[in-house]
Amino acid sequence: MMGSLLAVDKLSVRYGPVLALSDVNLTTSAGEIVTLLGSNGAGKSTLMRALIGLAIPSGGSISFNDEKIENMPVESRVALGIATVLEGRGMLPRMTVLENLQMGAYLRANDSLDEDFGKVFSTFPVLKERLKQLAGTLSGGEQQMLAFGRAMMLRPKLILMDEPSMGLAPVIVEKVFEAIESINRAGTSVLLIEQNARMALSIAHRFYVLSVGSIVLAGKVSGEKLLVERTDGRVDEISEEELEAAYLEGS
Repeated sequence: MMGSLLAVDKLSVRYGPVLALSDVNLTTSAGEIVTLLGSNGAGKSTLMRALIGLAIPSGGSISFNDEKIENMPVESRVALGIATVLEGRGMLPRMTVLENLQMGAYLRANDSLDEDFGKVFSTFPVLKERLKQLAGTLSGGEQQMLAFGRAMMLRPKLILMDEPSMGLAPVIVEKVFEAIESINRAGTSVLLIEQNARMALSIAHRFYVLSVGSIVLAGKVSGEKLLVERTDGRVDEISEEELEAAYLEGS
């Protein structure tokens, strides 16, 4: 690994009297897929909102390439090379596939996009066949591919993905995770926020478990082993069942 791209240090977020995130520490290094696991209400979406600039931290910091960004507006974070694939995909339904892809490169208006289109179409051939089709008429799986493709058009250093498997049929979920691996192999780091632990861990290099606003486990994936890094420096192997208990029960 080449070093940290994203570093979250003791991040807290409040919604009025409610503490939604508490002292969250998390890093994503160049070349990695890092997955953040947690059940509904754990704080995953709040963390995503804080990372992209839609939630204001009440404490702690967020750094990208060693630059503090917690007070930057959304567009400035995008300009640094942070792309986002939000839950719900965020398509512009009345615009064509081509127009949606072009919107992904809006900060690169003076650049040639031919190479980028080539990379998107090699990863998602179906999008080339659908270029003139309205995005709102695509299937759920095709819309997710378009969301990925639009993010790729930015030439990002890091893509933040929020629940990309949500609402998709199992066979489409497999294709989505294959696409995430392909994007990563091409050189883009990924922070993947997911409930589907089994699929997320099958492609991740490292993982965090978020429960009730706090990180309760952190570790790495080594082959088929899940290795947890303890606060005292020990490294223990845990099962998927134990990991699932951690994010469902906070244990």
